[in-house]
Amino acid sequence: MAGKSLFGDPLRTSAFSRAASVDLREGTHRVVIVATTPETIKAEFPATNVDLIEKVSRQMKANGVKVVNYNTVATWLDDNGGYWDHVDELANAFETEYIVHFEIDSITHKKPNSPDMYEGHIEGTVYGYEVRETRSGKVAHRIFNHPFNRNYPDGYPQLADRMSKEEFHRELMEYTSSALAHTLYDHHASDEIY
Repeated sequence: MAGKSLFGDPLRTSAFSRAASVDLREGTHRVVIVATTPETIKAEFPATNVDLIEKVSRQMKANGVKVVNYNTVATWLDDNGGYWDHVDELANAFETEYIVHFEIDSITHKKPNSPDMYEGHIEGTVYGYEVRETRSGKVAHRIFNHPFNRNYPDGYPQLADRMSKEEFHRELMEYTSSALAHTLYDHHASDEIY
C-alpha cells in the first residue's frame, strides 16, 4: 500500500502487448474474439463459447480496445456450425487487424475426492493472430501463444449445497474471462483483484 500511495497503481504490460509490440487500448486496431471448448463442455454448458466471447469483449471494450461486436461474431459462428477450418476464414469474414482465439482444453467444477465441494479448474491456450493483406486475400499469422491454467476460487472451495452447478459455472467463467482479458491489454495491478 505504501508503494501504491507513493508511485500510484502500476501499469502492467500484458503478455499480448509484449509479444505483438502493440497496445490494444489505443483503439486503433480492431480485434475479433473467438472461443472453442471440448464437446463434453458444450454438451453440459452449450453457451460457454458465446459467454466467454461476450464477457471478454465487454471487458476489453470498457478498457478502450476496439472489439468486433460479440453478437456479430456469435452470429457468424452460428451460421457456420460453430466451426472454422482455418483462422484465415475469420480474417476474411471480419474487418479486423487481430484475432484472439481462446482454446479451452478442460473445465472441471468439483474438488477432487470431494463431490460436495465446488472448486473450478480451467486449462487452455490463448492464440493471437495478426491479419495481413495478400494478393489472394487476408491471411492470419500467429504472433501469440499463451497457455493458461486457472483455479477458482483462490481460497477455499465452495459448498455444493449453497449454489447450483450452473451458478458456479457462471462465476468460474466470469473470473476466467477477466483473467484472460488481462493477458490481452495493459492494465493496472489493482484490476487483477477478482
